Amino acid sequence: MTANYALKLADHPPRPVEDEDSGVSYGKGDFYFYRDELFGDERVGSANGKLVVLKNSQKGSLEVCRQETRFTEKIELEQLTSGSQICVLSKAGHIAVVTYRGKSGADDPSRYITIDLTVWRNAEEAKMG
Repeated sequence: MTANYALKLADHPPRPVEDEDSGVSYGKGDFYFYRDELFGDERVGSANGKLVVLKNSQKGSLEVCRQETRFTEKIELEQLTSGSQICVLSKAGHIAVVTYRGKSGADDPSRYITIDLTVWRNAEEAKMG
């Protein structure tokens, strides 16, 4: 997933799309990867939901994601290691597990992260607001 792109969990299949407003609103999708070109800060986040970084002892599943309450809206990339799992709970009621696999190397001309994605659509009631 390229820097400043976002995913919408409702899309079938979810595909990263360019997020033109990422510098201002930090993303529009259910899950995004943002890179600040000036400072080099890199983070993932959710503009339409909540994220939970699972502990190493937890296995990313629908049940685990439904039970978690340690929510955040963004996570600095430096907090993640290969294999880190993130629950994504969208306001539309979709739940996903993102497994972080790594990021592009320092010499790579483009900035991106590699992830695995599992989505459960309409897994809970949509949240208004």
